[in-house]
Amino acid sequence: MRASDNTMPASASPWPRRLALATLIAAVPLVFFGGTVTTLHAGLAIDGWLVLDRGHGDHFLWLYPVDKWLRDAGTFVEHTHRLLGSIVGLLAIATAVATWRTDRRRTQRVLSLAALLAVVLQGVIGGLRVLERSEDLAFLHGAIAQAVFATLGASWVAASAGFGAARRARGIDPGQGIGELRGRSLFAAAVVYAEIVAGTWLRHGGASIALAVHGLLVLVVIAAVARLASGLHLLEGAAPARLRTSLLALLAVQFALGLASFAVVRPLSGAQATAATGLGTSIFPTLHVLTGGCLLLACVASVLWVHRLLPAPRAGTSEPRPVEGARGIEVAR
Repeated sequence: MRASDNTMPASASPWPRRLALATLIAAVPLVFFGGTVTTLHAGLAIDGWLVLDRGHGDHFLWLYPVDKWLRDAGTFVEHTHRLLGSIVGLLAIATAVATWRTDRRRTQRVLSLAALLAVVLQGVIGGLRVLERSEDLAFLHGAIAQAVFATLGASWVAASAGFGAARRARGIDPGQGIGELRGRSLFAAAVVYAEIVAGTWLRHGGASIALAVHGLLVLVVIAAVARLASGLHLLEGAAPARLRTSLLALLAVQFALGLASFAVVRPLSGAQATAATGLGTSIFPTLHVLTGGCLLLACVASVLWVHRLLPAPRAGTSEPRPVEGARGIEVAR
């Protein structure tokens, strides 16, 4: 590969990775408030999208009066969610511009543009959900929220100095299961996202079949993430040391939050569920949503690092392709 496609020059501007990190950080409260909006059923708390309360003030999004913003919990979380979304959008634009102006690596350019397009798409779906008052769009908006978060995270990982300086690992025995680890990382990311979609289905519909699918996928996610974490020993010394620990810690926290959410929300039904609009009731489900996005991001980061550092086997053979160019990083056996 050409150096411009594979490695970060020593003179590369720090601004793409700074802006990518800022965008990801801003997306954390965005996802949190988005989950709270769903839990509180507050998606239609404010009429309008860019122009709010049509016929009753016609307020521009950024100029919404504070007294209306703070009038109740639903309005507060919904408007805060919209403001955070606009901030994330502006930061994503800045990241893409800075990347295309100063970073010649193809991977980072593609990911910065993908992150921007994902944010724009998510914003449009959210706006149309309000204008059309569509429950289907509400489900779609919730289902892809963590995918957008993971895309922002992938852009940040690719922009990081460590990822840009990394080389393909050398000294890998084909018998160590390079191809299997690549498959494990992709499968873990896929099943975690499938679990997120099932959870969104459950939160928006509450059907018993959604709960059954969600519960079944929990077992698959636990097995897939644990197998991925166990296989990451191939990257010891070459990838972030906390990657395996992060996967297992997030998996444990997510499982605990899932149980807490079920204990808090599931007993409520009918009028009780409608009346349960306090922030206290929403905390566990919302943290469950946010942690699910973080777990998906950790799996996507694993995919990036595995494919970055481990040589791909040749077609029709178990032998890895020879490493060309700069000296690779030795990987602990």
